[in-house]
Amino acid sequence: MPPNLTDDERREILDEMLERSIDGVLPRGLRSELARRWGRARTTMVTLWASYRAAKAGTGAKDAWKSKIKQKSGRKRKGRAATAAKLRAIPVGERQVVRQVATRAGVTRYMVAALQKEGTLARRTSRIKPALTHDNKLHRLEFALAHVDESSMTFEPMLDVIHVDEKWFNADKDKRSYLVFEDEMPPPRFFKSKRFIPKTMFLAAFARPRHDPHRNACWDGKLGIWAFTEEFTAQRTSRNRKKGEMAKTGPSSTHLGPAGQREPHVSPFDPEVLAAGSEGGWNIRLMCQPPNSPDTNVCDLGLFASLQSLQYRKYMRNIKDIIQAVEEAYNEMSTETLNDIFLSLQNCMRCILEHDGGNDYKIPHMGKAKLRNAGLLPFVLPCESSHYNRAVNQLHQAARGSAFMFSLSE
Repeated sequence: MPPNLTDDERREILDEMLERSIDGVLPRGLRSELARRWGRARTTMVTLWASYRAAKAGTGAKDAWKSKIKQKSGRKRKGRAATAAKLRAIPVGERQVVRQVATRAGVTRYMVAALQKEGTLARRTSRIKPALTHDNKLHRLEFALAHVDESSMTFEPMLDVIHVDEKWFNADKDKRSYLVFEDEMPPPRFFKSKRFIPKTMFLAAFARPRHDPHRNACWDGKLGIWAFTEEFTAQRTSRNRKKGEMAKTGPSSTHLGPAGQREPHVSPFDPEVLAAGSEGGWNIRLMCQPPNSPDTNVCDLGLFASLQSLQYRKYMRNIKDIIQAVEEAYNEMSTETLNDIFLSLQNCMRCILEHDGGNDYKIPHMGKAKLRNAGLLPFVLPCESSHYNRAVNQLHQAARGSAFMFSLSE
């Protein structure tokens, strides 16, 4: 229900009525027009004009057209404290559906919605995270400590690190939302089953974007993205291609995992890997991220999600379309996005040290775009000395040999 018209609003309406009236008579349809414009009933405009005419003729009070309600009116607002106490008595894990929560607390759904509108209640999303063992947490502490510059107590810029990871990219996703008009319908999408949506695995490599002083140019940090597919000649004609045409196919997902008790990744100390990393005078080492820790890899932390968001904007029906869409998304992804995710990784390592290697944290929001526009975006983030020292002490207590690699900060 709209609020009552103030005296100034009533005066504005009357001024327009007087301006458009002819010999004290309002044109046909003016009351309805004003009612629609001000969001009121037509009878409100009729009453307002009649009150003014009565005051003008002397048959009514001079201020009869003014509002009779000078202060707050209506039913007093019901206290929210009692309702909030009833809702608070319900465990957080059981507060999911508004209808069920209202029934259990003995209140109306309107009261629950009112608390949400006022900001007392807010809906938050919870996602399943990997279960960490004590050894996993120690590995995470070692990983975070290894990326801290002890001289300045800041995280390393990670300019000598390349993040490599693989991911399945699908041709489509089950749920999509569109902006449509009343006479439109979302475009229909059909697959034999959600299990048979075409997909392809890609291997991607990223480094942190930087300025190259030798070439006086900026490098975007993209080393490449490669599809795990093979190309062959069709042996017979089908609805997808004619005989003799080139076709692409990807390996089965069952052949890419650690099946048959095989390790999914090669050991960092494999002789062939060490030999390949030292060829040509290079000193390239392979380092694995901590187990059960997708938050320590920029690919899993946000790069693949950014790629997928760009990829889903394109139309795809087969493997060729997927490869083309992913490669275009890879080229379209901005260097600012890549640099932001490297900063998010530093933020995650700060949280890992703060939470003793755990993953029960929410990544702090930095407002990177705002800082970048103001020219205040940092290149590295500071590390709290107290968190650093506590992590080193935990490694000593666990008798980890890596503890002697780190010295306590003063």
